[in-house]
Amino acid sequence: MILFKKRNTQFILSIILVVAAFSACQKNAEEVVGTRVPVLPEEVYPYDSLPLEIAFDPFGGHVIDNNVATLGRVLFYETRLSMNNRVSCGSCHLQQLAFSDRVAQSKGFQDKLTSRNTPPIVNVGLQATFFWDMRQPLLADMVLDPIANHIEMGLESRPYMLEKLRKLEYYAPLFEAAYGSTEITDERVASALEMFMRSIVSVNTPFDEGRNDGFVNFTQEQEFGRQLFFHKFPCSACHGGSELSGLSDASNVGLEMDYVDNGVLGTADSGEPLDGWFKVPSLRNIEFTAPYMHDGRFATLEQVIEFYNNGVQPHPQLSTMLREHTDGGFFSLGTELGSAAAIDPLGRQPLRMHMTEPEKRALITFMKTLSDDGFIRDPRFSDPFVIR
Repeated sequence: MILFKKRNTQFILSIILVVAAFSACQKNAEEVVGTRVPVLPEEVYPYDSLPLEIAFDPFGGHVIDNNVATLGRVLFYETRLSMNNRVSCGSCHLQQLAFSDRVAQSKGFQDKLTSRNTPPIVNVGLQATFFWDMRQPLLADMVLDPIANHIEMGLESRPYMLEKLRKLEYYAPLFEAAYGSTEITDERVASALEMFMRSIVSVNTPFDEGRNDGFVNFTQEQEFGRQLFFHKFPCSACHGGSELSGLSDASNVGLEMDYVDNGVLGTADSGEPLDGWFKVPSLRNIEFTAPYMHDGRFATLEQVIEFYNNGVQPHPQLSTMLREHTDGGFFSLGTELGSAAAIDPLGRQPLRMHMTEPEKRALITFMKTLSDDGFIRDPRFSDPFVIR
């Protein structure tokens, strides 16, 4: 009996020690989180300024308020907006990677993986829809979705989100400066995040400079790649305009015949449900945003180029721009089938572009002229938090 009591007492003491150690770890972790504070410049950054004269408005007609954008920057990097204080928006949208992530699927607050590749953030004022499946048309609504997502940040209760922010003393003056009072509401949180994201513009690239002076700044290989991109191959048919983000909102590029992820919801012209349609992304800063595609299946630009050269699959809903055309060209939008009908009566034979190795290299060299080196180091968009 005495032996039993002794062992039982030792067991209980062991449990107490484990619980105490766990509590101490939790306390220490909380203390570390609690010492994260934002360090901001005395004068707010000019988020509404642009580095050079350009022929389009990257803010999409929206007026940028520098005080609201400053608050949005702090919220963007605020780990308290996750359930366990571990993850912020900036955890998956890394500035040095043009606000993308370096992995095919990002880790959420409990280390669970997202279902899709993290899209980069750039010139969102010019975008009409958000997410790979374009399910959200309003940026102010989109910015709160990842916070509430059960995998990404897990903070599904907006009252709880606001309660956490109200406990942090540095937010009262930031909300005061941005909105004229210290009141913290979910509408103001969304508005500030939206303002900061709209301010994240990238327009200072060799490509932008070239458009101002007839591309005299381009090397011979860069110009060769530009000609291939816009004239010989159908790249610009999907990646056109100031953002090289497409003349269409979404496209099926023939990644596979039976998509695991169906992408955009809706119905195709055939009446069948859409299958494998995804938002056409901007190519700005493409050099920094690997891996590529909605599922991050391609690790390099070389793999992407080879896929479009020789790997497009004859999916029933394949983009017209990626199908063989009757005249042998890449840009015919006619419905006649011609010689393609002998191979595929539905006219869905995918293009084979037969690129040479110099052409592949030149295309990649051109796409790197869309890189904005200053953008990925701009202090206006950087993480303001330090540990104290």
